[in-house]
Amino acid sequence: MRIKKGSEVKFSYRLFSGEEIMDETLPGQPMIYTHGEGTLVPGLEKALRGLKAGDKVEVVVKPEDGYGTIRDDRIVNIPKAKIPKEADVHEGMEVPARSPEGEMVVGIITKVTDETVTIDFNHQLAGKTLRFEVEILEVSN
Repeated sequence: MRIKKGSEVKFSYRLFSGEEIMDETLPGQPMIYTHGEGTLVPGLEKALRGLKAGDKVEVVVKPEDGYGTIRDDRIVNIPKAKIPKEADVHEGMEVPARSPEGEMVVGIITKVTDETVTIDFNHQLAGKTLRFEVEILEVSN
């Protein structure tokens, strides 16, 4: 049976950015999704269409078909005076916030000066070309 819209798919994967492994499924814990529901990055989902159980593929996904390009409007500078003095802010720190749509998002502090704190709310994989090594384990309708 080949993957088509509505198929339930179980697969294992390893995700690379450059040579660095960014994510992978654990043995015995495959990723499960329904094809066509948009739960995977678009470039990966498109590449899986038509595959069947047992297929192994390498899929390269450009930023625009993955987590998007880096958007300047998702990088904000906050006056340091607005941050409580007891807060230990530092580069690399994750900061939870709500988007204008009310969705929970996480930003990363990228710069701290005496005047401002810069927080990047782009997805950590935005702007990156991704490479997936995928093995299709099961396909059902």
